[in-house]
Amino acid sequence: MSNPPFPIRGVIEGFYGLFYTAPEREDLISFIAAHGYNQYIYGPKNDRQHRARWREPYPDFTMKQFAETVKLSEELGIDFCYSIGSGVSINYAAEEDFHHITTKFQAFYDIGVRTFMIMLDDISAEFRHKEEQMMFASYGEAHVSLTNKLFRWLKSLDSTCQLAICPTDYHGLAPFSDYIHELGRGLDHEINIYYTGPDICSETISEQDAADFAKAVKRKPVIWDNYPVNDLAMASEMHIGPISGRASTLPKVCKGFIVNTMPQAEASKIALLTFADYFEKPESYNPWDSWEKALKVIGGEEHYHALRRFAENSLFSCLGYQEADHLKQLTENALFALQSGEQATSSIHVQKLYDYLDSLDEAGYTLKFRMTNYHLRNNFAPWIELMESWAWAGRRAIAVLRALEKNEEVDSLVNLLKESTLEVEKHPKRYAGRILHPLIEFALARVELNK
Repeated sequence: MSNPPFPIRGVIEGFYGLFYTAPEREDLISFIAAHGYNQYIYGPKNDRQHRARWREPYPDFTMKQFAETVKLSEELGIDFCYSIGSGVSINYAAEEDFHHITTKFQAFYDIGVRTFMIMLDDISAEFRHKEEQMMFASYGEAHVSLTNKLFRWLKSLDSTCQLAICPTDYHGLAPFSDYIHELGRGLDHEINIYYTGPDICSETISEQDAADFAKAVKRKPVIWDNYPVNDLAMASEMHIGPISGRASTLPKVCKGFIVNTMPQAEASKIALLTFADYFEKPESYNPWDSWEKALKVIGGEEHYHALRRFAENSLFSCLGYQEADHLKQLTENALFALQSGEQATSSIHVQKLYDYLDSLDEAGYTLKFRMTNYHLRNNFAPWIELMESWAWAGRRAIAVLRALEKNEEVDSLVNLLKESTLEVEKHPKRYAGRILHPLIEFALARVELNK
């Protein structure tokens, strides 16, 4: 990518939960290298040597894996960045804790890493030790002192070393906190600062949002985009829609973008491809054209229709898309027809819904047993099973209504419907929301009326 709009185009492994294996990480690095990215940041919250027990060194075999990953990154033109989540328990006044950080950084410097990051996010904005309160007038001053000191130490190792910080206040709107302004005034201007937009997971990020943050921190920020990540309260969701809501003019006010992926590495590639298109030409980026292309690349042309059917009902996220627009419209049309007196056995709208539910079932079978991207299949498996349960619940609701109209015995069908509905309600994942519930309730209510 010659003269790219965003100088930094990265991926961050920065989520909570089950983080990537070394092979998954290296596969993802190879993938992003082939699609215009130039940075990979390592910082999974549940890596204990990164965050909870950040003072501990990594085991030798883990450092050997890191060395191989760093070497591969270098060969592919990807800047591998190591980050440390020391903010969870650091004593900002203790020289010993500073030494622990530099010891960890030195180990990664020795295997070829030249870009580092300190994560001071998702922590309490308060001092834990009396000596910190005596040394620093504010929390912001402590962060400025630590980060600048680390930056000077890195530059003493090698003038090419770089440092970034994820601040404690990493989202919001102007005028921003005193803490953010203190970082802007105090941090060395070469240190990059990350910003997630107006919210932790932002539906939109405008040029004005980023410009206001840039003014507060006195430098162009790097956007940390919390899409498609689906950790913590979002763990039930599968985020595979295209990125949207990012202003085409952000290159004017931002130094770059890093994308926080899902624990499902292969599924994350769908959104990553749409980011790649946005990064290349933000002014002409079309989310849905990019998405169609991404589905074909990741799932394979031959399985595109099945994947498209699955994906169009899994659009719930911070981006604000209609979760399952076509299914919602079909269900509403069928229910309106039934409530208006049409028969389930003859209504065109009911049949259209039934056929669509059939197509979901077929799509599930194809994705599970025919798609050759096995990593994607495994990432999707729980959501595919939920899609199939929904398809059965919806069709069984229609079958109950049709049996009632024919004066047929419905007890066994009702039991099957309740079984499918229970499967859906107990399932830990989210797929298509509760769109079919009104139809199911309508069918069960008709059963009660016919008793």
